[in-house]
Amino acid sequence: MRIPKITSLFMMLTFLTTASLSASGEMGITAEASSGPLKVMSFNLRYAANDSQPWENRRPVTRNLILEHQPDVIGTQEGLHRQIVDLENDLPGYDRIGVGREGGSLGEYMAIFYNTERLRPLEQSHFWLSDTPQTISSASWGNQIPRMATWVRFQDLRNGKTFYMVNTHLDHQSEVSRQKSAALIVDKMKAFDPDIPVVITGDFNTLPGSDTYSIFTSNGLSDAHVTAKKRTNDDLGTFHNYKDPTGGGSGNRIDWILHGQGWNVLHSEIINYKENGQYPSDHYPVMMKGTLQQSNKTTGETVPKQPFTTALHITEVVANSNEQGNYNYVEIYNPTNREIDLEGYQIYYYYDPALPFDKSKSNRWTITKGRYSINTLIGPNETKVVWIKKQPCCYDLSLEQFLANYHADGDKLLPSQVLAVFTPGSNQGLNGTSTNGRSLGISSPSGTHLVGVQFNSGQLDAGVNESITYQEPAPLMSSMQKKDTFQRPSPGQP
Repeated sequence: MRIPKITSLFMMLTFLTTASLSASGEMGITAEASSGPLKVMSFNLRYAANDSQPWENRRPVTRNLILEHQPDVIGTQEGLHRQIVDLENDLPGYDRIGVGREGGSLGEYMAIFYNTERLRPLEQSHFWLSDTPQTISSASWGNQIPRMATWVRFQDLRNGKTFYMVNTHLDHQSEVSRQKSAALIVDKMKAFDPDIPVVITGDFNTLPGSDTYSIFTSNGLSDAHVTAKKRTNDDLGTFHNYKDPTGGGSGNRIDWILHGQGWNVLHSEIINYKENGQYPSDHYPVMMKGTLQQSNKTTGETVPKQPFTTALHITEVVANSNEQGNYNYVEIYNPTNREIDLEGYQIYYYYDPALPFDKSKSNRWTITKGRYSINTLIGPNETKVVWIKKQPCCYDLSLEQFLANYHADGDKLLPSQVLAVFTPGSNQGLNGTSTNGRSLGISSPSGTHLVGVQFNSGQLDAGVNESITYQEPAPLMSSMQKKDTFQRPSPGQP
């Protein structure tokens, strides 16, 4: 029987369409299968300490380890800014995301490095492990130093799938802090899209089976070293301290990779790499290989972002007052909704322009209750004036003399608003006439940098008895932005 031309044409088109769809489906499956597992590494770099294991010796070993294992993404802990920059230079094809835990480039990073040919960051943010997680440098649970987390949502460029990565470092001393930090991380992750898989890297400073560990595992997270189909160096711990190649044995595994649903973990490895006896760090890095089973490919923002602040602001500085600086002061403002006791807080004066907030190149003066600091509490939206009292010349100068110097009204600047720090060295104080750059900072009693300012970099910013004013820092920074120079001082006033 002869088939009509129109029917013959329809059959041919149907065949071609079916064949095309079949081929397309097979290509999609093949592409998915050939994308390969993702390699996720957690690596405590050990900060660049002045000890017997200098970063200069460890740096090339760190680079070679990473280049040999080719992780797609690395959650690092402890790295200082110069280490992070070194790694960025040493790892072609990688980019990084992160911020110092004391704001900007100050303090240790929870930096995340990623292979730019495999992953694309879609959104990112940070939070501090405290009861004020949007406050830079904050610490409130018994930890003396601030702890934080950095998170990024990535897209796998080979298959379009997305996942969240959280990187953190819990406190090494306070169990209360570790548990509250774990609970906060779990709570923050509730804002993540539940259809997008999560992975967490970190130095948790505690062992599997601890209460901190249980907070994670009881909230839908699993330990990749436990769920992996294959494990390498299962008998090792992860903290060897340059001494014990066993890392303390399997009972000393304090660096973990945790994951939520949507991951198929193929392999977990504790990497005991060294070169000619040189370890890259006092921790062994850990790495998992896994595939994403869920296929959410959303590229838009999924998590509302919240603004950051510093615990204190420096709003005005007089660094070159009358009588050779006898009336120099630093004005402090509390932008938070909490009262802060400034007893024991420290004013740092940094005098190395090349290292503007390096505490080894600084003078430090402490706020204490006394004749000139009758009330060290600074309430929300309140201003305090810290008088830099030099010896021997102005220890005995009175508040009335301070007010007279600035033609200030005693009804507007109350004694309760004035604090004082006493400089220990003869005539030690602020140098308001040097033009090669100076900095000031406020630190907590434990020495954590909270906020800072810079002045006189290249030229004078104020004459005698004139002030420099500042406005709030740029996002994620802890250094105030210069507002106006050569101003008439207004201690304690808006």
